Amino acid sequence: MRLRPALLIVAATASLFLGTTSLQAEESSVPPKPGREFCKENPGKCEEARAKRKAFCAENPEKCAEQREQMKAKRAEMKEKCQADPEKCEQMKQEMRRKRDEMKARCKADPAKCEEMKQEMRQKHQGKKSPGKTAE
Repeated sequence: MRLRPALLIVAATASLFLGTTSLQAEESSVPPKPGREFCKENPGKCEEARAKRKAFCAENPEKCAEQREQMKAKRAEMKEKCQADPEKCEQMKQEMRRKRDEMKARCKADPAKCEEMKQEMRQKHQGKKSPGKTAE
C-alpha cells in the first residue's frame, strides 16, 4: 500500500507549514524558518527565529540555497500528488490537523510532559541534522 510513504511526505510538509518549529532546537546548527501559525502565536519567538535564520544564511548561503531548493522540490511533488488525488490529500491534511490539535490539548493538560517531549524531539532532530557531530 502506497499510503504510508505519501502520508510521511504530507507529514513532513505539513510540519513545516503548521508551525512545528517550536519543536526544533533553539541552539540548532540550522535555525528553522518559522511557520505562519507559529508566528501568530509567538511573535517574539518568531522574530528571534527569523534573526537566527538570517544570520545562519548570511554565514552559509550555499546551505540555505540548497535547503530552499529541496523545499521547493518537496512542495512541487506534494502539489502534484494532491492534484492527482485531492480527496486523499484532504484526508491526510485533516489527519495532520487532528493530530496537531490532539497534541495541543495534551500539552495544555500537562505542560511539563509536553516540554519533555519537545526536548526529546529536539535531540532527535539535532541528531538527524548533524550525524557526524556530537552534542556540545
